[in-house]
Amino acid sequence: MPRSSRDGRDRELQLPSFSHFRGDAEVSPRPLRAGKTAIDQPVDVSIDGGDRDRDLEREHIHSLQESDLEALGDIGVFRSLELNDLALHRYRGDLIGTRKNIGHLSRAGLVRSRITYPERTIYLSLTTAGHRLLAANRGRENSNQKLYHGFVRTREARHDAALYRLYHQELGRIEAMGGKVRRVILDFELRNSINRRVAKLNSLPWAEQINQKQLIAQEHGLRLVNGKIPLPDVRLEYEGPDQQLAKIDLELVTEHYDRGSLALKAKAGFAVYAFAEDAPRLRPAMQDPEIMLDILSL
Repeated sequence: MPRSSRDGRDRELQLPSFSHFRGDAEVSPRPLRAGKTAIDQPVDVSIDGGDRDRDLEREHIHSLQESDLEALGDIGVFRSLELNDLALHRYRGDLIGTRKNIGHLSRAGLVRSRITYPERTIYLSLTTAGHRLLAANRGRENSNQKLYHGFVRTREARHDAALYRLYHQELGRIEAMGGKVRRVILDFELRNSINRRVAKLNSLPWAEQINQKQLIAQEHGLRLVNGKIPLPDVRLEYEGPDQQLAKIDLELVTEHYDRGSLALKAKAGFAVYAFAEDAPRLRPAMQDPEIMLDILSL
């Protein structure tokens, strides 16, 4: 795995940090170190070697390094990632090394990139071939992990990318207590499973619908709140230091959440995170006794 430069020209890789509302404390991660390439410089990961180079790359798809498969795995689990985030968490902040490796995967037809303007943020997603390759090469212990490929709307890509950063913040806490994450479940997976069953309840009397929804929620490790089954943005299933399986449901809230939405997520038992810059605007609502009590009970 490429390493960050250690000389005095290093720059801090500034990425949006999160505040975690747990009791009356906010926890924000420290800035991490990056390589020599400035974070605001565009990184070209386009296919630039021509058809001949692309064919050569595809001939070597099955000889990918372990670090390549790990990067593909990160992208596939979260559907889309920011290139800068992948550099930070998978390549130790080495943007030059990240550009080289992702360029290789792009020319091999495994990864696609998309740039937003005017921010010039680069998002990465698996291609169909990348998805197929990753599924074929993952171990038995990861066979239950859902993988995604292809881009959706830019707004959702930003959201998915933010969940990757949120995951790493919570991952650090889990690993610090001796745990190990075994599976990442996005809301899409939960929604598909739940909606299929809830859709079959429409013909039942209202009271029976509620009873059945309660059972469905319990089977998925969720709560029924005001007749609804709130879904977390991401669920982490992990093995604790005692080898017992556990889970934590995470919700990334923004300044657009009103008091009712925050209360719903809190009553559902989710660990609520927010971007640090949104925390001051959310703090008045979070100090509501009802909401704070539910968050303190996590």
